[in-house]
Amino acid sequence: MAERVFAKKLEKAGFTDFRFSGRRAYSIDDCALFPLFTSELLALMRRVIPPERQSCVATSVVVQARRP
Repeated sequence: MAERVFAKKLEKAGFTDFRFSGRRAYSIDDCALFPLFTSELLALMRRVIPPERQSCVATSVVVQARRP
């Protein structure tokens, strides 16, 4: 989800003063460290995601906001 779309959703929930920071890219190998990703899913990801894209399959972002 794009940051601007996420910010809109936060606004609708009553949050203000958003700060997006702490961006980190995750590779398929990084995903393997989480129990959510089974060996079958990781094998599927390696098969269908082109090798040049496997180093960044997800991005995490830290969001700080205020709710008045």
